[in-house]
Amino acid sequence: MQLITKAYLTDIIVRAVNETIELRRASQKNNLYHTAVGVANEDELLYFIQSIPDFDERLKNFLLEQQKEASTIISQAWETSFIVKCKAWAKSNDWLHKDPIVAVGFYPKYIINWRDVLSLPY
Repeated sequence: MQLITKAYLTDIIVRAVNETIELRRASQKNNLYHTAVGVANEDELLYFIQSIPDFDERLKNFLLEQQKEASTIISQAWETSFIVKCKAWAKSNDWLHKDPIVAVGFYPKYIINWRDVLSLPY
């Protein structure tokens, strides 16, 4: 078990998103695609966290809350699962080529099919 901060988890998300952000921008015909900025901005990161179907609301709220010093205790297995889920969502067709939050039927599809949702351990 280890004590980690919200910033630590956010850094994992940033690295996962930055691997594919250019593909998403091109697919979304995002105006940021034509800039030289190769890293996700704050809005894109917030949108990623809000749209990932692998995180429950409690985990999303922890990641989205304003308090930067927020911390929690996790296991190595939980951390590994968090990393795998972030990378998988960042590379998924739904993230890269759709607007997940407004896609018709998006959330019901994942609520039914994705029962292995990650939550804060404590």
